[in-house]
Amino acid sequence: MAEYKRVLQDDANFLVETTDWQGKKAVKKTAKPSAPLTRIERVNNDVLGMQFFAELADKHPTLQLWVPIVYESGPGYYIREFIKDEPVVNEDTPFEHAKPRLDHLAELLAEIDGLDLPAEPAGYIGSSNYQNLANSIPRWADENIADGIMTKEEGARAKEISIGLGKYLEPRIAHGDMSPYKHAYLSKDGKIALIDFENFTTHAARYFDVAWSYTRLYGFADSPDHAKYFLSSFMKKANMAPHMKEQLMAVILQRTLGLQKDADADLKETGIDRKARAKHLLGFVLENTLGLLHL
Repeated sequence: MAEYKRVLQDDANFLVETTDWQGKKAVKKTAKPSAPLTRIERVNNDVLGMQFFAELADKHPTLQLWVPIVYESGPGYYIREFIKDEPVVNEDTPFEHAKPRLDHLAELLAEIDGLDLPAEPAGYIGSSNYQNLANSIPRWADENIADGIMTKEEGARAKEISIGLGKYLEPRIAHGDMSPYKHAYLSKDGKIALIDFENFTTHAARYFDVAWSYTRLYGFADSPDHAKYFLSSFMKKANMAPHMKEQLMAVILQRTLGLQKDADADLKETGIDRKARAKHLLGFVLENTLGLLHL
């Protein structure tokens, strides 16, 4: 058992470590006593998300989706199957090598976008929710201005663009925290494995996972072209939806404001400076022209 023990995450809320489960290498996630109830509940949502997406994979084999098996779970903890594969892309994956791998992720998200919603909503209700997302944009803009990470002019423009977008938003199934280099893994047989479903919901704003992937690629990948290529690939593969442009702009705008927060926190906590890349994307998004955001 000792050979499997490795800490993957250790903070005020969670301990995540590799462990042994009946002779198999596994991952155990445990909420700490210091974690607030809301965070403990997200562990339970993580389990719910894995179970939900595993059922999707069984029901729709064309998805090419693989979800780790939940070996054991209880209040505030679970043990799941260990994923051996590499992320869809790493932060330093060269563009030409990344392109076919990003196509796989774009295809998966396009197919999930086309699925019917369950009869009853399930999962975490937060800022990803199609009923909440539009209202979060002006709030986050004001927070970013107050924190000195956006100018008043940028905040005003973000709020101007967001006016009226809420009426176009539709609900869709979402992982809720999608990252091509942290939460999505590509197997040798072409399937994508997803992990960390704390923010899983069946009522996210449409294209929310696409926007999360896009802004994270823009902020962290070797080149902004990774993000632009990914969005182009998704738009080619997804069914054309009414007001697709407006819905994409709404979620990308929200996640771009979130990227400003994340880049500021990264600099303070780790010393890694991604603020220039985040600011660069903000400038393009505030042009309110979707064509500037993809290849």
